[in-house]
Amino acid sequence: MWMERVSGFPVIRLGLRASSVLPAVVNAVMESMVSYPGVVGVVLAGGQSRRMGRDKALLNFRGKVLLLHMMDTLYSLGLKDVFVSGSFPGYPCIEDSLPHTGPVQGIKSVLRYKSGYKGYLFVPVDMPLLPARALKGLLSQEQGGYYTGWPLPAYITPPFFPSSRNSVRGFLSEQGIYPVSLPNDCDDFMKNANTPKEWDEVESYEC
Repeated sequence: MWMERVSGFPVIRLGLRASSVLPAVVNAVMESMVSYPGVVGVVLAGGQSRRMGRDKALLNFRGKVLLLHMMDTLYSLGLKDVFVSGSFPGYPCIEDSLPHTGPVQGIKSVLRYKSGYKGYLFVPVDMPLLPARALKGLLSQEQGGYYTGWPLPAYITPPFFPSSRNSVRGFLSEQGIYPVSLPNDCDDFMKNANTPKEWDEVESYEC
């Protein structure tokens, strides 16, 4: 590596050896920016959206596809890996082993096919106002957790146990995951959009 001047401005030139190690340096810097190492984020988007009448994941939320918006919410936490539970070409997806049978099957498929993480943060695709601080509150629970009154989002940590429960709350209970109190300033943002009317309300909400 050396420096020279081009039109009076200093320019750094990388020699062959320096340029060959640059990717490793970049990767090291990126790793240092990961806020929750070993934690994976997952957007649950495998539902049929019957009450909405169209796929909720592909709705436009403030200029961005809702699925991508929810992925960006997870990335904003500093997570390195983010996946989608569902089937969407062009996205990093984990397909449900039993499609359209509810979020628990999506969760089980992720835990089965993406083992090895120390924690799994699941968010529903239909909660676009979900604030990052609420998710950080869950990530602070070493044994995992979800908020009282809302089974999702949920932070799940191993070990995992077999479960025949079809409800998210029932499944979480069998994993030893229990509810915690939601921060006071987050209540207004925990809004699911399952119908066109609910979607209109979410879209018009002033953050």
